[in-house]
Amino acid sequence: MLSYRKLAMRVLGRPLHTGGGNDSPRPASQRAAAFILTAAMLTTLNAPAFAAIWDIEKGDITVKAGDTEGTNKVSQGTIIDKEDTGTVITGKSDKNTVTIKAENENDKVEVKLEDVNIKTTGGKAAVSVTGKGDTTIELNGDNELSGSGAHAALEHNQTVDGEGNVTSGELTIQDKDKNGSLTATGGIQNGAGIGAGGYGVSSGKIEITGGDITAIGGKSAAGIGGSGYRGDADITISGGTIRATGGDQAAGIGGGGLYGSGNITITGDAVIEESIGGSSGAGAGNSTGGAGIGGGAGGHGTIDISGNAQVKNALGKDGGAGIGSGHDGDGNVTISGNAIIENAEGGKFAAGIGGGYGGDSNVTISGNAKIDNVSGGMQAAGIGGGSFGDGTITIKDNAAIGTVTGGSYGAGVGGGALGVGDVTIEGNVTIKNAQGGSNAAGIGGGYGAENNEDGNGNQITIKSNESGAPTVNATGGESSIDEETAEKTPGGAGIGSGASKANANITLEGKVTIVAKAGEGNAAIGDMNGEQEFTGLAEGSSITRYDSEGNNITLPTDPVPADTSSSGGGSADTSVQESVFPGLVVTDKDGQRISYTSIRGNNVLSLRVGRFTASLRASLATLRQLRAEGIDTITFQTILCSTTLSVDELLAMGGEDAEAVLTHRLTASSLTVG
Repeated sequence: MLSYRKLAMRVLGRPLHTGGGNDSPRPASQRAAAFILTAAMLTTLNAPAFAAIWDIEKGDITVKAGDTEGTNKVSQGTIIDKEDTGTVITGKSDKNTVTIKAENENDKVEVKLEDVNIKTTGGKAAVSVTGKGDTTIELNGDNELSGSGAHAALEHNQTVDGEGNVTSGELTIQDKDKNGSLTATGGIQNGAGIGAGGYGVSSGKIEITGGDITAIGGKSAAGIGGSGYRGDADITISGGTIRATGGDQAAGIGGGGLYGSGNITITGDAVIEESIGGSSGAGAGNSTGGAGIGGGAGGHGTIDISGNAQVKNALGKDGGAGIGSGHDGDGNVTISGNAIIENAEGGKFAAGIGGGYGGDSNVTISGNAKIDNVSGGMQAAGIGGGSFGDGTITIKDNAAIGTVTGGSYGAGVGGGALGVGDVTIEGNVTIKNAQGGSNAAGIGGGYGAENNEDGNGNQITIKSNESGAPTVNATGGESSIDEETAEKTPGGAGIGSGASKANANITLEGKVTIVAKAGEGNAAIGDMNGEQEFTGLAEGSSITRYDSEGNNITLPTDPVPADTSSSGGGSADTSVQESVFPGLVVTDKDGQRISYTSIRGNNVLSLRVGRFTASLRASLATLRQLRAEGIDTITFQTILCSTTLSVDELLAMGGEDAEAVLTHRLTASSLTVG
């Protein structure tokens, strides 16, 4: 193998001396040329790619894809396109910035931020990601970025060509070592925390796989997502712990305001600690806010939450849903897998999960999803439509819903004010407490809704399937007094319609367990026209109905299990069993003793028997015992007649040995005490 010195001499044309004589010395020019060439070859053949920690304090940093896979070209100050591997950026600066350029479609640039603190001034992004290729940012240590003017802190704008094709690559934020954090604060006007910067700019595609991340958007910009007018967002979060706050009219995670829509996927082990939409802002009215997760004001929200993802708190503002759309936008929400929603709250006129003010919703909850503490804002459903919006909701598989509450005039699950509910509950579903807002249904329609042009109102189906049988507890909203007319407006049905002209078409199939409580002046299960009856249900089904006072109004045709207990609309502790009170006797038309079903709900004891003619007999001694146990009302129900009796009034009518006899014959009743 030739030495570099010998190789240089050959290149210069000087024959190698191999004998023992002396050669004449080379001219100085030749010696210099040999030295230069040798140094160049040493550099070319020996030098590895440079690896360094780049300090932002020393000047602006630009990172581009290198010539070979896994390398970058880094420039800073007098250093231009330095070949680098494992690029690490650190340091603190209030004037210098980082630009990452994945210029070509196949470029892949990887950069680590390690304890970086960049707070810009004069209208700049702290870190800007551009180009057609993909960029990955690894977080290490505590990082803080602040944009200025109309720029994001970590800026990744969407670019499109003349034909409308997206030409910007994907930004991935990760934390493989699980030791990194990022606080990103956008510029004061139209700067997202992470995402778009500028008026009317959509964010490039963003994926977050890890890190403890806090993102705060400037006015009209999302915490994570788009900025300004029609600033859309395409975001996937599959890991990490996220806190996001949108600026005025923008989503916490999603679209910018105005009219910015959000296409959001939350999956894997992602944890959304908090995502808060922006309020209307000065001079923008009182209902043009953004969703916690989803669309900005006027923007739609398409949200898919799956895997083991958790959303601990999603809060919409002023017309924005907790999870769904912003003001005047539709909310399309899918929650599946083992996803958990711990709290979702709609802003004024917006659903907790679903549509914003004036927006419809299409919500599907499936798998083993668990949802609790969902509340709609004024006039909006808990899950479903915003004010004036319809709600199309499907809940199936093993989904479990805890407490969901509609705002005033909005259903717990279904339509907002003036909106109808199209609700399907199928399989091993549990709904613990669906509470309608004033004048609205627990499950079904909002206040003031009307049938559509096809004559259809609220369409509600509850049925079992191969995955199991549903258990549903729903309570209609309270009645209200009109402040101008002093007239009372009825409450909402437990399941069915609100106080409205819209009818309820309710289908129950298979095995179901239902407890429904009516609002004053409405049905427990039905609409303003009265209770809907059901036949042909599977063995083991149970339907229990209460009026607004907690009195049992279960129909004789309703199935009741032989021995079970369940909640009665949040106010009744119901036990159902056969002839448990020996002092109470029911006889048929011939005076023969027959069995009956008793249902105890708080202070009310209801007795049911499937006969046209029957008599209830009770000694006053037995009635005193019932009174001592807290029962002050007895309801006796046959097929065509129902009578409610006051225990205290019965006791006042006779002596110790007296007997009260209540007889039903078809639709007539008579009472004797003696």
